[in-house]
Amino acid sequence: MDKITNDYLEKIEKYLKSMSDSERMDIVKEIKSVMLELQNSGLSSEQIIERLGNPKELAKAYLGEAISKNSKFSWRKFGAIFAFCSSFAGISGMFLLPLLSTLSIALMISGVITPIGGIIKFVGHLMGYDIAGITIEMGAYTPSPMLFLPISIVIGVLMFWLGKVLWKLTIKYIQAISQKKKTLYS
Repeated sequence: MDKITNDYLEKIEKYLKSMSDSERMDIVKEIKSVMLELQNSGLSSEQIIERLGNPKELAKAYLGEAISKNSKFSWRKFGAIFAFCSSFAGISGMFLLPLLSTLSIALMISGVITPIGGIIKFVGHLMGYDIAGITIEMGAYTPSPMLFLPISIVIGVLMFWLGKVLWKLTIKYIQAISQKKKTLYS
């Protein structure tokens, strides 16, 4: 490999820094393998780089594909989304993606905490204590201690579900703004 192709691979690696080392190295190895194959078929370094295209766009395609492989939440994927925003998503993505992903996580966490608060409030009521710090108010309505637990469970399930929906929307948005991985062998 010459300086031109090595520089190209270094740029790809830089743009993929938010990925795990093993994922990043696999992608660089794949691209390097394609480069060697194209070089063996008689293409010059310049022709290979032209064929692969802009390294930032190619890295964007790989990163977008890696993020959107499945819609399951992970903290590593959450970090990759922020890297994707800052590097590739543009102005709208810099605001929309962090907002969607952060809101989805907040709702999922709140969806778990709310029923726990309901259980604590209910057990406190059974033991004769009123835990004033845990409350649900819907306008002027405050549920009785006996209704507090079922209402907190319903609210918790709804918040968790809404968080999951927003997470899936985040992944779909990333899929929409990142072009599909280029076929390197075309």
